[in-house]
Amino acid sequence: MSVGKVSIDRIRLDEAFIGKMTHRPFKDCIDARSDETLFVVDDVETKISRFGDEGDDLGKALMVINENKREIVLLSIDNQLLTGIQGGIADCALFDDKQFRFVEFKTNAKSNAKKNFDKATRQLKNTIQVFKDKLQTVDIQFEDAVVLSCHIVVSHSFPRSQAMMQDYQLEFSTDTDGILLSFDSETHWEEPEK
Repeated sequence: MSVGKVSIDRIRLDEAFIGKMTHRPFKDCIDARSDETLFVVDDVETKISRFGDEGDDLGKALMVINENKREIVLLSIDNQLLTGIQGGIADCALFDDKQFRFVEFKTNAKSNAKKNFDKATRQLKNTIQVFKDKLQTVDIQFEDAVVLSCHIVVSHSFPRSQAMMQDYQLEFSTDTDGILLSFDSETHWEEPEK
C-alpha cells in the first residue's frame, strides 16, 4: 500500500490538489512514518518541512509522541505542494484518517513575538481556507471530515508570555470556529474523539 493511502483517500486530498495550483505533484510532497517518537523539522537549506533525523537540530523541531504507532503522514506544503500563495501558507501538515494538524515553524525568529505570532496565525488561517476551498471541489467538508488543529513551533529561547499565547489561542479559536492552536514543541498523537 502506498504512503498514507487510507488517510489520503478518505478525504480525497490528492484528488482535490491534483494539477490545481500545485508547485509539485502531490505524491512528491508526502512521507509517512509510524515510529513511537517522530520529529518534524523545517529544513533551512531546502526550505521544506520533513521528518527529522539525528543530524538535524531537534531543538527546533516539533516532537510527536505516537505511542500507538499510528501511521502519520507528513504533507510538505510551503515551497513544495504550494508556492506563492497570497497571504502565506503553513509549512506542513501532519495527518491520519481522523485528524489533520497544520504546522507553522517560526524557529528562526529571535524577537517581536507579536509580529511573528500575527504572521503565523494569518498563515495558518489562510491555509485552512485554501484546504477547505480545495476539498469542497471534491465534495468534502474539511472540518467535518477530520479533527483540525494547528501548531506554531518556536525555539525554546523565543521570548513569549503565557498570557499572550492564551490570547492568540482564544482569538484563533473564535476566528476558526473552534480550531485549537498550540504553541508547544511537543504533541501527543492520539485518536480523537470525533
